Amino acid sequence: MNLKSLLIFTLTCSVIICTAQDKTVITNNDLIYKPLYFGGGIVLGGGPGSFQLGLNPELVKSYNEHIDLGVAMNLYYSNYHNTSLVSGDSYKSTNTQFGMGAFVRAWPLEQFFVQVQPEYNWTFTNAKNFSQGTSGSASVSATSFLAGIGYGHRSENGFSYFSIMYDLVDDPKSPYRMGQLTAQPIFRAGFGFPIHLPISKHP
Repeated sequence: MNLKSLLIFTLTCSVIICTAQDKTVITNNDLIYKPLYFGGGIVLGGGPGSFQLGLNPELVKSYNEHIDLGVAMNLYYSNYHNTSLVSGDSYKSTNTQFGMGAFVRAWPLEQFFVQVQPEYNWTFTNAKNFSQGTSGSASVSATSFLAGIGYGHRSENGFSYFSIMYDLVDDPKSPYRMGQLTAQPIFRAGFGFPIHLPISKHP
């Protein structure tokens, strides 16, 4: 069974489990009032001649102990400055990515979730060869459909999670596939805090 088949099987089982739950039984009392969260994850990396910074802000609404709905953004920047071992040329490349999407997290178990997330991403690339004095730029865009599993905790005080997802569309222009023969697993971790909205009082 390949990775895509395993993800589809896991999603199907999780939907069946969530549907089979008795809706009159509350298993997580912290979520009775349907909290709204703001949070997300951050990517920070680098090394000799490279720098990477990414943000994944999320707005999440918990509707019950089994279902979260949310919207998310992808903001990513990378900078590479290197010298080719073959030609000896010195070059620099920068990549900027912006994306938007929506997602559903289904919690068949209290700390285990399945997530599906359709999104659309734009990628802008600039490259410059200092040795030859040449430069160029390109932009691409692609639709992705992420699906995966994760482990986390959520309550009225906030949430935290770790997930592994995979782009089922497998578009070569996708940022999850670009430069690779096949789409790569997507590892994400994040956290969030509740947004306390004023409650209207009726006389």
